[in-house]
Amino acid sequence: MKDNNMKIEQRIQNMKNFYVKAGDLIDKLPDAVPQKARTTLKDVILGDKDLKKLMDGIDSHRPPRIFLIGRTGVGKSSLINALCGCYVASVSDTHSCTESATIYKCKDGNRVLMEICDTRGIAESESINSTVSAEQMLVEQINEFSPDVAILMLNCTHRDDVDSDVKFLKKLSKSYLEINSVRLPIVVVVNKCDEMAPTRFKSPAEYPQSKIRKIEEVVQNYRNIIVKSGLKIDNIVAVSSLIDWKLEDGTEIDVENIDSLPVHDIENLQMSFDGRYNIEELLDILEEAIQDFEAQMGLRMAARLTEVVHRLAKHLNSIFSAIAGTVALTPIPVSDIYILIILQSVLVSLIASLSGRDLSLDAAKEFILSLGGVTGVGYTLRFIAQQASKFINAAWPGAGSAISSIIAAAGTSAIGQAAIAYYIDGSTLEGAKKKFEQEKDKKVVIGSKIKR
Repeated sequence: MKDNNMKIEQRIQNMKNFYVKAGDLIDKLPDAVPQKARTTLKDVILGDKDLKKLMDGIDSHRPPRIFLIGRTGVGKSSLINALCGCYVASVSDTHSCTESATIYKCKDGNRVLMEICDTRGIAESESINSTVSAEQMLVEQINEFSPDVAILMLNCTHRDDVDSDVKFLKKLSKSYLEINSVRLPIVVVVNKCDEMAPTRFKSPAEYPQSKIRKIEEVVQNYRNIIVKSGLKIDNIVAVSSLIDWKLEDGTEIDVENIDSLPVHDIENLQMSFDGRYNIEELLDILEEAIQDFEAQMGLRMAARLTEVVHRLAKHLNSIFSAIAGTVALTPIPVSDIYILIILQSVLVSLIASLSGRDLSLDAAKEFILSLGGVTGVGYTLRFIAQQASKFINAAWPGAGSAISSIIAAAGTSAIGQAAIAYYIDGSTLEGAKKKFEQEKDKKVVIGSKIKR
Protein backbone atom coordinates (compact mmCIF):
# COMPACT_ATOMS: atom_id res chain seq x y z
CA MET A 1 0.00 0.00 0.00
CA LYS A 2 2.71 2.52 1.00
CA ASP A 3 4.84 1.64 -2.05
CA ASN A 4 1.84 2.15 -4.31
CA ASN A 5 1.07 5.51 -2.66
CA MET A 6 4.67 6.61 -3.19
CA LYS A 7 4.40 5.78 -6.88
CA ILE A 8 1.22 7.82 -7.20
CA GLU A 9 2.78 10.74 -5.33
CA GLN A 10 5.64 10.60 -7.84
CA ARG A 11 3.15 10.69 -10.70
CA ILE A 12 1.58 13.83 -9.22
CA GLN A 13 5.04 15.39 -8.95
CA ASN A 14 5.77 14.36 -12.56
CA MET A 15 2.70 16.32 -13.64
CA LYS A 16 4.04 19.43 -11.92
CA ASN A 17 7.51 18.88 -13.42
CA PHE A 18 5.99 18.75 -16.91
CA TYR A 19 4.13 22.00 -16.23
CA VAL A 20 7.35 23.67 -15.05
CA LYS A 21 9.16 22.79 -18.27
CA ALA A 22 6.18 23.58 -20.53
CA GLY A 23 7.67 26.95 -21.47
CA ASP A 24 10.88 25.34 -22.75
CA LEU A 25 8.88 22.74 -24.69
CA ILE A 26 6.90 25.47 -26.41
CA ASP A 27 10.12 27.32 -27.31
CA LYS A 28 11.40 24.14 -28.97
CA LEU A 29 8.32 23.67 -31.19
CA PRO A 30 9.01 23.34 -34.94
CA ASP A 31 9.60 26.52 -36.92
CA ALA A 32 6.30 25.90 -38.70
CA VAL A 33 4.54 27.11 -35.56
CA PRO A 34 4.46 30.94 -35.77
CA GLN A 35 6.28 32.87 -33.06
CA LYS A 36 3.08 34.72 -32.22
CA ALA A 37 1.38 31.38 -31.55
CA ARG A 38 4.24 30.32 -29.27
CA THR A 39 4.04 33.54 -27.29
CA THR A 40 0.28 33.20 -26.94
CA LEU A 41 0.65 29.61 -25.80
CA LYS A 42 3.13 30.52 -23.08
CA ASP A 43 0.89 33.37 -21.96
CA VAL A 44 -2.32 31.30 -21.78
CA ILE A 45 -0.74 28.23 -20.16
CA LEU A 46 1.87 29.66 -17.80
CA GLY A 47 -0.18 32.79 -17.17
CA ASP A 48 -3.43 31.03 -16.26
CA LYS A 49 -4.10 31.74 -12.58
CA ASP A 50 -6.19 28.62 -11.94
CA LEU A 51 -3.58 26.32 -13.48
CA LYS A 52 -0.75 27.99 -11.55
CA LYS A 53 -2.73 27.71 -8.30
CA LEU A 54 -3.36 24.02 -8.98
CA MET A 55 0.34 23.35 -9.48
CA ASP A 56 1.38 25.43 -6.48
CA GLY A 57 -1.22 23.59 -4.42
CA ILE A 58 0.57 20.28 -4.99
CA ASP A 59 3.20 21.45 -2.50
CA SER A 60 1.26 23.93 -0.37
CA HIS A 61 -1.99 22.24 0.62
CA ARG A 62 -3.25 21.66 4.15
CA PRO A 63 -5.99 19.44 5.60
CA PRO A 64 -9.34 21.25 5.44
CA ARG A 65 -11.10 21.95 8.73
CA ILE A 66 -14.74 20.91 8.65
CA PHE A 67 -17.27 21.62 11.39
CA LEU A 68 -19.98 18.93 11.46
CA ILE A 69 -23.36 19.71 12.98
CA GLY A 70 -26.13 17.14 13.06
CA ARG A 71 -28.20 14.90 15.24
CA THR A 72 -26.94 11.56 16.50
CA GLY A 73 -27.48 8.81 13.92
CA VAL A 74 -27.48 11.09 10.89
CA GLY A 75 -24.30 9.41 9.62
CA LYS A 76 -21.46 11.83 10.32
CA SER A 77 -18.78 9.12 10.54
CA SER A 78 -19.98 7.41 7.37
CA LEU A 79 -19.89 10.76 5.54
CA ILE A 80 -16.24 11.23 6.55
CA ASN A 81 -15.41 7.81 5.08
CA ALA A 82 -17.41 8.56 1.94
CA LEU A 83 -15.61 11.87 1.38
CA CYS A 84 -12.19 10.28 1.83
CA GLY A 85 -12.97 7.14 -0.15
CA CYS A 86 -11.40 5.00 2.57
CA TYR A 87 -12.07 3.95 6.15
CA VAL A 88 -10.75 6.77 8.34
CA ALA A 89 -13.46 7.03 10.98
CA SER A 90 -11.28 5.15 13.44
CA VAL A 91 -9.74 8.18 15.03
CA SER A 92 -6.22 9.14 16.10
CA ASP A 93 -4.82 12.24 17.80
CA THR A 94 -8.14 13.34 19.30
CA HIS A 95 -8.71 16.00 21.88
CA SER A 96 -11.69 17.84 23.24
CA CYS A 97 -12.34 21.32 21.93
CA THR A 98 -14.79 22.09 24.73
CA GLU A 99 -16.94 19.73 26.73
CA SER A 100 -19.26 18.51 23.98
CA ALA A 101 -17.12 18.53 20.83
CA THR A 102 -14.17 16.48 19.66
CA ILE A 103 -11.59 17.24 16.97
CA TYR A 104 -10.63 14.30 14.79
CA LYS A 105 -7.57 14.11 12.57
CA CYS A 106 -8.70 11.69 9.91
CA LYS A 107 -5.73 9.78 8.49
CA ASP A 108 -4.80 7.38 5.76
CA GLY A 109 -1.61 5.88 7.17
CA ASN A 110 0.56 8.85 8.13
CA ARG A 111 -1.24 11.23 5.79
CA VAL A 112 -3.71 13.64 7.46
CA LEU A 113 -6.72 13.94 5.14
CA MET A 114 -8.89 16.41 7.02
CA GLU A 115 -9.67 17.71 10.48
CA ILE A 116 -13.24 17.28 11.67
CA CYS A 117 -14.83 19.01 14.64
CA ASP A 118 -17.72 16.73 15.50
CA THR A 119 -20.27 18.14 17.94
CA ARG A 120 -22.42 15.89 20.09
CA GLY A 121 -25.35 16.95 17.97
CA ILE A 122 -27.77 19.83 18.08
CA ALA A 123 -30.29 18.07 20.27
CA GLU A 124 -27.60 16.70 22.57
CA SER A 125 -25.69 19.96 23.07
CA GLU A 126 -26.08 21.05 26.65
CA SER A 127 -24.94 24.13 28.47
CA ILE A 128 -21.88 23.86 30.71
CA ASN A 129 -23.73 25.65 33.47
CA SER A 130 -26.61 28.03 33.96
CA THR A 131 -24.58 30.99 32.66
CA VAL A 132 -23.36 29.40 29.40
CA SER A 133 -25.98 28.37 26.82
CA ALA A 134 -25.56 25.54 24.33
CA GLU A 135 -25.45 28.15 21.56
CA GLN A 136 -22.65 30.08 23.27
CA MET A 137 -20.74 26.86 23.80
CA LEU A 138 -20.96 25.91 20.12
CA VAL A 139 -19.83 29.40 19.08
CA GLU A 140 -16.79 28.96 21.34
CA GLN A 141 -16.12 25.58 19.73
CA ILE A 142 -16.33 27.08 16.23
CA ASN A 143 -14.06 29.98 17.12
CA GLU A 144 -11.47 27.69 18.69
CA PHE A 145 -11.53 25.29 15.74
CA SER A 146 -11.61 28.03 13.02
CA PRO A 147 -13.32 25.89 10.36
CA ASP A 148 -13.07 26.34 6.60
CA VAL A 149 -16.68 25.22 6.19
CA ALA A 150 -19.58 23.96 8.29
CA ILE A 151 -21.74 21.03 7.25
CA LEU A 152 -25.28 20.77 8.57
CA MET A 153 -26.33 17.14 8.23
CA LEU A 154 -29.98 16.20 7.86
CA ASN A 155 -31.61 12.80 7.39
CA CYS A 156 -33.39 12.08 4.11
CA THR A 157 -36.03 9.85 5.72
CA HIS A 158 -36.44 11.35 9.22
CA ARG A 159 -37.69 14.89 8.92
CA ASP A 160 -38.57 15.69 12.52
CA ASP A 161 -37.17 18.86 14.07
CA VAL A 162 -35.61 20.14 10.83
CA ASP A 163 -37.14 23.57 11.52
CA SER A 164 -35.54 23.79 14.95
CA ASP A 165 -32.16 22.56 13.64
CA VAL A 166 -32.14 25.23 10.93
CA LYS A 167 -33.17 27.97 13.38
CA PHE A 168 -30.46 26.87 15.79
CA LEU A 169 -27.81 27.04 13.07
CA LYS A 170 -29.08 30.46 12.00
CA LYS A 171 -28.44 31.78 15.52
CA LEU A 172 -25.05 30.10 15.53
CA SER A 173 -24.15 31.60 12.16
CA LYS A 174 -25.24 35.08 13.25
CA SER A 175 -23.15 34.89 16.42
CA TYR A 176 -20.12 33.71 14.40
CA LEU A 177 -20.50 36.66 12.01
CA GLU A 178 -20.76 39.16 14.86
CA ILE A 179 -17.62 37.85 16.54
CA ASN A 180 -15.43 37.25 13.48
CA SER A 181 -16.83 39.79 10.97
CA VAL A 182 -16.86 37.05 8.35
CA ARG A 183 -19.61 34.65 7.31
CA LEU A 184 -19.18 30.96 8.04
CA PRO A 185 -19.65 28.97 4.79
CA ILE A 186 -22.45 26.43 5.29
CA VAL A 187 -23.26 23.40 3.17
CA VAL A 188 -26.36 21.34 3.95
CA VAL A 189 -25.99 17.59 3.38
CA VAL A 190 -29.10 15.44 3.24
CA ASN A 191 -27.67 12.01 4.06
CA LYS A 192 -28.98 8.43 3.82
CA CYS A 193 -30.67 8.73 0.43
CA ASP A 194 -30.23 4.98 0.09
CA GLU A 195 -32.90 4.54 2.78
CA MET A 196 -35.53 6.31 0.66
CA ALA A 197 -38.17 3.95 -0.70
CA PRO A 198 -37.92 1.66 -2.53
CA THR A 199 -35.13 0.71 -0.11
CA ARG A 200 -34.08 -2.45 -1.98
CA PHE A 201 -32.22 -0.28 -4.52
CA LYS A 202 -28.91 0.55 -2.83
CA SER A 203 -26.69 1.10 -5.87
CA PRO A 204 -27.10 4.66 -7.23
CA ALA A 205 -26.88 3.34 -10.80
CA GLU A 206 -30.05 1.33 -10.09
CA TYR A 207 -32.06 4.09 -8.40
CA PRO A 208 -35.47 4.17 -10.16
CA GLN A 209 -36.89 7.54 -11.15
CA SER A 210 -39.49 7.24 -8.40
CA LYS A 211 -36.72 7.11 -5.78
CA ILE A 212 -34.82 10.00 -7.34
CA ARG A 213 -37.99 12.12 -7.45
CA LYS A 214 -38.66 11.45 -3.77
CA ILE A 215 -35.10 12.43 -2.88
CA GLU A 216 -35.44 15.65 -4.90
CA GLU A 217 -38.75 16.42 -3.17
CA VAL A 218 -37.11 16.06 0.25
CA VAL A 219 -34.26 18.37 -0.78
CA GLN A 220 -36.71 20.94 -2.13
CA ASN A 221 -38.72 20.75 1.09
CA TYR A 222 -35.59 21.31 3.18
CA ARG A 223 -34.52 24.14 0.88
CA ASN A 224 -37.89 25.84 1.38
CA ILE A 225 -37.55 25.54 5.16
CA ILE A 226 -34.05 27.03 5.01
CA VAL A 227 -35.12 29.93 2.78
CA LYS A 228 -38.13 30.63 4.97
CA SER A 229 -35.95 30.71 8.08
CA GLY A 230 -33.55 33.20 6.52
CA LEU A 231 -30.49 30.98 6.98
CA LYS A 232 -27.91 31.75 4.27
CA ILE A 233 -26.24 28.62 2.93
CA ASP A 234 -23.79 28.00 0.11
CA ASN A 235 -25.56 24.94 -1.24
CA ILE A 236 -27.61 21.86 -0.39
CA VAL A 237 -27.09 18.36 -1.75
CA ALA A 238 -28.57 14.91 -1.16
CA VAL A 239 -26.06 12.08 -0.69
CA SER A 240 -25.67 8.48 0.35
CA SER A 241 -22.58 7.55 2.37
CA LEU A 242 -23.31 3.82 2.23
CA ILE A 243 -20.15 1.71 2.02
CA ASP A 244 -19.66 -1.95 2.98
CA TRP A 245 -16.12 -3.03 3.89
CA LYS A 246 -14.02 -6.16 3.53
CA LEU A 247 -10.56 -7.35 4.57
CA GLU A 248 -7.73 -7.89 2.09
CA ASP A 249 -8.65 -11.60 1.87
CA GLY A 250 -12.20 -10.68 0.86
CA THR A 251 -13.88 -11.35 4.23
CA GLU A 252 -16.87 -9.07 4.76
CA ILE A 253 -16.73 -7.11 8.01
CA ASP A 254 -19.55 -5.39 9.90
CA VAL A 255 -18.98 -1.71 10.59
CA GLU A 256 -19.61 -2.32 14.29
CA ASN A 257 -16.62 -4.69 14.42
CA ILE A 258 -14.09 -2.62 12.47
CA ASP A 259 -12.60 -0.70 15.39
CA SER A 260 -11.70 -3.96 17.13
CA LEU A 261 -9.55 -5.08 14.19
CA PRO A 262 -5.73 -4.84 14.18
CA VAL A 263 -4.43 -1.49 12.87
CA HIS A 264 -2.98 -3.15 9.75
CA ASP A 265 -6.38 -4.57 8.80
CA ILE A 266 -8.11 -1.22 9.35
CA GLU A 267 -5.56 0.63 7.21
CA ASN A 268 -6.03 -1.86 4.38
CA LEU A 269 -9.80 -2.19 4.39
CA GLN A 270 -11.33 -2.31 0.93
CA MET A 271 -14.80 -1.49 -0.30
CA SER A 272 -16.96 -4.54 -0.86
CA PHE A 273 -19.91 -2.37 -1.91
CA ASP A 274 -19.82 1.30 -2.93
CA GLY A 275 -23.28 2.80 -2.51
CA ARG A 276 -22.10 6.42 -2.47
CA TYR A 277 -24.41 8.88 -4.17
CA ASN A 278 -23.51 12.47 -5.16
CA ILE A 279 -20.26 12.44 -3.14
CA GLU A 280 -18.29 13.88 -6.07
CA GLU A 281 -20.88 16.65 -6.35
CA LEU A 282 -20.57 17.31 -2.61
CA LEU A 283 -16.77 17.55 -2.92
CA ASP A 284 -17.16 20.10 -5.71
CA ILE A 285 -19.63 22.08 -3.58
CA LEU A 286 -17.29 22.05 -0.57
CA GLU A 287 -14.36 23.17 -2.73
CA GLU A 288 -16.43 26.09 -3.97
CA ALA A 289 -17.60 27.01 -0.48
CA ILE A 290 -14.12 26.92 1.09
CA GLN A 291 -12.40 30.26 0.57
CA ASP A 292 -8.82 29.33 1.53
CA PHE A 293 -7.08 27.82 -1.50
CA GLU A 294 -4.66 25.66 0.50
CA ALA A 295 -7.68 24.12 2.24
CA GLN A 296 -9.42 23.69 -1.13
CA MET A 297 -6.41 21.83 -2.45
CA GLY A 298 -6.24 19.84 0.78
CA LEU A 299 -9.83 18.73 0.25
CA ARG A 300 -8.95 17.69 -3.29
CA MET A 301 -6.10 15.61 -1.85
CA ALA A 302 -8.25 14.14 0.95
CA ALA A 303 -8.82 10.77 -0.66
CA ARG A 304 -6.98 7.61 -1.53
CA LEU A 305 -4.13 8.80 -3.71
CA THR A 306 -5.52 6.77 -6.62
CA GLU A 307 -8.66 8.91 -6.42
CA VAL A 308 -6.60 12.08 -6.09
CA VAL A 309 -5.16 11.37 -9.54
CA HIS A 310 -8.67 11.32 -11.02
CA ARG A 311 -9.67 14.54 -9.27
CA LEU A 312 -6.53 16.32 -10.45
CA ALA A 313 -7.07 15.09 -14.02
CA LYS A 314 -10.67 16.26 -13.91
CA HIS A 315 -9.60 19.68 -12.65
CA LEU A 316 -6.88 19.97 -15.31
CA ASN A 317 -9.46 19.20 -17.97
CA SER A 318 -11.80 21.87 -16.65
CA ILE A 319 -9.04 24.51 -16.65
CA PHE A 320 -7.78 23.71 -20.16
CA SER A 321 -11.33 23.63 -21.59
CA ALA A 322 -11.89 27.13 -20.24
CA ILE A 323 -8.56 28.30 -21.71
CA ALA A 324 -9.46 26.78 -25.09
CA GLY A 325 -12.82 28.53 -25.06
CA THR A 326 -11.13 31.87 -24.37
CA VAL A 327 -8.52 31.36 -27.10
CA ALA A 328 -11.22 30.49 -29.63
CA LEU A 329 -13.01 33.80 -29.04
CA THR A 330 -10.47 35.50 -31.30
CA PRO A 331 -12.43 36.70 -34.38
CA ILE A 332 -9.68 35.95 -36.96
CA PRO A 333 -10.25 32.60 -38.74
CA VAL A 334 -7.45 29.99 -38.63
CA SER A 335 -5.26 32.07 -36.25
CA ASP A 336 -5.96 29.85 -33.25
CA ILE A 337 -5.55 26.40 -34.85
CA TYR A 338 -1.88 26.09 -33.91
CA ILE A 339 -2.61 27.30 -30.41
CA LEU A 340 -5.55 24.95 -29.80
CA ILE A 341 -3.76 21.85 -31.10
CA ILE A 342 -0.72 22.46 -28.92
CA LEU A 343 -2.86 23.53 -25.97
CA GLN A 344 -4.74 20.24 -26.17
CA SER A 345 -1.45 18.36 -26.59
CA VAL A 346 -0.16 19.89 -23.35
CA LEU A 347 -3.39 18.80 -21.61
CA VAL A 348 -2.99 15.21 -22.87
CA SER A 349 0.68 15.18 -21.83
CA LEU A 350 -0.18 16.37 -18.33
CA ILE A 351 -2.88 13.72 -17.96
CA ALA A 352 -0.50 11.06 -19.27
CA SER A 353 2.10 12.15 -16.70
CA LEU A 354 -0.48 11.44 -13.98
CA SER A 355 -0.58 7.86 -15.25
CA GLY A 356 3.20 7.58 -14.89
CA ARG A 357 4.01 8.08 -18.59
CA ASP A 358 6.40 10.65 -20.05
CA LEU A 359 4.52 11.72 -23.18
CA SER A 360 6.00 14.21 -25.64
CA LEU A 361 3.87 16.90 -27.28
CA ASP A 362 4.24 15.11 -30.63
CA ALA A 363 2.98 11.85 -29.14
CA ALA A 364 0.10 13.70 -27.50
CA LYS A 365 -0.79 15.28 -30.84
CA GLU A 366 -0.83 11.83 -32.46
CA PHE A 367 -3.22 10.63 -29.75
CA ILE A 368 -5.53 13.59 -30.43
CA LEU A 369 -5.49 12.96 -34.19
CA SER A 370 -6.22 9.28 -33.61
CA LEU A 371 -9.47 10.19 -31.88
CA GLY A 372 -10.80 11.39 -35.24
CA GLY A 373 -9.65 8.32 -37.12
CA VAL A 374 -6.25 7.01 -38.22
CA THR A 375 -5.75 9.98 -40.59
CA GLY A 376 -7.27 12.51 -38.26
CA VAL A 377 -9.91 13.47 -40.86
CA GLY A 378 -12.73 13.59 -38.34
CA TYR A 379 -10.75 15.88 -36.05
CA THR A 380 -9.72 18.13 -38.98
CA LEU A 381 -13.31 18.53 -40.12
CA ARG A 382 -14.32 19.56 -36.62
CA PHE A 383 -11.62 22.23 -36.70
CA ILE A 384 -12.89 23.47 -40.09
CA ALA A 385 -16.41 23.70 -38.66
CA GLN A 386 -15.10 25.61 -35.67
CA GLN A 387 -13.11 28.08 -37.80
CA ALA A 388 -15.92 28.50 -40.33
CA SER A 389 -18.22 29.59 -37.53
CA LYS A 390 -16.10 32.71 -37.18
CA PHE A 391 -17.16 33.95 -40.59
CA ILE A 392 -20.61 34.42 -39.08
CA ASN A 393 -19.02 37.42 -37.36
CA ALA A 394 -19.32 39.29 -40.65
CA ALA A 395 -23.10 39.31 -40.32
CA TRP A 396 -23.48 39.07 -36.53
CA PRO A 397 -20.42 40.46 -34.75
CA GLY A 398 -19.32 38.16 -31.95
CA ALA A 399 -21.85 35.42 -32.71
CA GLY A 400 -19.46 33.27 -34.73
CA SER A 401 -16.71 33.60 -32.14
CA ALA A 402 -19.13 32.52 -29.42
CA ILE A 403 -20.00 29.40 -31.42
CA SER A 404 -16.29 28.78 -32.02
CA SER A 405 -15.65 29.10 -28.29
CA ILE A 406 -18.31 26.51 -27.47
CA ILE A 407 -16.89 24.04 -29.99
CA ALA A 408 -13.30 24.57 -28.83
CA ALA A 409 -14.15 24.21 -25.14
CA ALA A 410 -16.35 21.15 -25.76
CA GLY A 411 -13.76 19.53 -28.02
CA THR A 412 -10.94 20.15 -25.56
CA SER A 413 -12.98 18.76 -22.67
CA ALA A 414 -13.87 15.68 -24.73
CA ILE A 415 -10.19 15.15 -25.58
CA GLY A 416 -9.33 15.40 -21.89
CA GLN A 417 -12.01 12.85 -20.99
CA ALA A 418 -10.70 10.50 -23.65
CA ALA A 419 -7.14 10.93 -22.34
CA ILE A 420 -8.31 10.15 -18.79
CA ALA A 421 -10.08 7.03 -20.05
CA TYR A 422 -7.02 5.87 -22.02
CA TYR A 423 -4.05 6.83 -19.85
CA ILE A 424 -5.50 6.65 -16.33
CA ASP A 425 -8.43 4.23 -16.54
CA GLY A 426 -6.65 1.84 -18.91
CA SER A 427 -9.27 1.94 -21.66
CA THR A 428 -8.44 0.80 -25.18
CA LEU A 429 -7.96 3.35 -27.94
CA GLU A 430 -11.36 2.38 -29.34
CA GLY A 431 -12.86 2.97 -25.90
CA ALA A 432 -11.15 6.37 -25.74
CA LYS A 433 -12.59 7.27 -29.17
CA LYS A 434 -16.10 6.38 -28.01
CA LYS A 435 -15.60 8.48 -24.87
CA PHE A 436 -14.44 11.39 -27.03
CA GLU A 437 -17.52 11.22 -29.27
CA GLN A 438 -19.92 10.90 -26.34
CA GLU A 439 -18.43 13.82 -24.41
CA LYS A 440 -18.02 16.06 -27.47
CA ASP A 441 -21.64 15.74 -28.54
CA LYS A 442 -22.96 16.07 -25.00
CA LYS A 443 -20.95 19.17 -24.14
CA VAL A 444 -21.68 20.97 -27.41
CA VAL A 445 -25.41 20.56 -26.80
CA ILE A 446 -25.12 21.77 -23.19
CA GLY A 447 -22.89 24.69 -24.21
CA SER A 448 -25.28 25.76 -26.96
CA LYS A 449 -28.17 25.86 -24.52
CA ILE A 450 -26.15 27.98 -22.08
CA LYS A 451 -25.20 30.51 -24.79
CA ARG A 452 -28.84 30.95 -25.70
